[in-house]
Amino acid sequence: MAAGPGPAPQDSDDLSAADLSRIAANVLGNSPFPALVLEVPSERIVASSPGAQQLLDPDGGAVVGRHLEDFTADRAAPGKDLFAGGRMNGFEAFRVLRRARGADLKVRMWIRAFDHQPASRFVLVVIVADQPTERAVGVANWQDAPAVVGTADASLLIERISSDAEALFGRSVDDLLGHSMIGLVAEQDVPSCLAALSEASASQNGVTLYLDIRNGATDSPEAGALSCEVLILPLQPSPSCAFVFLPTPTGLSRTRISADLSAILGRLGRGAEVAQLARGVFSGITERDVPGLSRLTTRELEIVTRLLDGDRAPAIATRLFLSQSTVRNHLASVFGKLGVTSQQELFNLFRDARPDTGRR
Repeated sequence: MAAGPGPAPQDSDDLSAADLSRIAANVLGNSPFPALVLEVPSERIVASSPGAQQLLDPDGGAVVGRHLEDFTADRAAPGKDLFAGGRMNGFEAFRVLRRARGADLKVRMWIRAFDHQPASRFVLVVIVADQPTERAVGVANWQDAPAVVGTADASLLIERISSDAEALFGRSVDDLLGHSMIGLVAEQDVPSCLAALSEASASQNGVTLYLDIRNGATDSPEAGALSCEVLILPLQPSPSCAFVFLPTPTGLSRTRISADLSAILGRLGRGAEVAQLARGVFSGITERDVPGLSRLTTRELEIVTRLLDGDRAPAIATRLFLSQSTVRNHLASVFGKLGVTSQQELFNLFRDARPDTGRR
């Protein structure tokens, strides 16, 4: 994936802290996602995207060079050694941003390690807030990472999954529904997947990690493996979860991907956006509630989410960097897959399917 503008990866041994700060400022300056690079454990802000600047200080004050605690009304969560052993490369934390006027703002921060030297001193943070931020100007070249989103029940059986899964896993959606999420993971990475699920369930925060997945029928000896970055989000009842699979570009190793800050940012930002689908209007809704739900692509799910949240085609197009005609074409596809003929019928379909209506 061409995640965005920025310099090519350097050999980590040749990269100084000053080099990293310069690269981070360049990459984040063009980021469509609210993002920071922090020095740890001090949480000094090394670089900030325009969206993060807006969230941290709506009045436009400088944030680079200051500490994250200058902008938060809570204390950082106790540091968990989730990066040890390479099993997990990131985790989610809930924080509260201080506001001089009005109520403080609760946000989610996805915190991600990366392999630039001195890697132990820096982390990437993508901020997810209900309050919208303006996307940076001139980011049209940032590409969406292909993403598969779904949920699994307390037995880790897949309840719904976006139709992009067919291309990623080489299996039909009908074949994937009701089968084990663990069965999608290459055998050598099953322990890491189980450890991540356990950590997410225990902490009630999301985690990120690399996994090789089975590409093709799981019972085929010819089934190949494809490297993915995976976000796992806890749901109730435990250990049910939501998941986002973000396949890595063909031919790039995990080490190479981890050494490219623009690639990390594009993928983590995209993953954090897609993860919100499982926590928004689709929370608790499965294929049983809305037949055809798993025929929708991740992009179609995003558009429906924004429509149900009250946005209209022009606003959706602007937010997702699409033309209005493309948004309308996606909606026409959604109508056909779900058997509705209007936006009102779509609203009624999801209103009736909500878990709190007693229709489960």
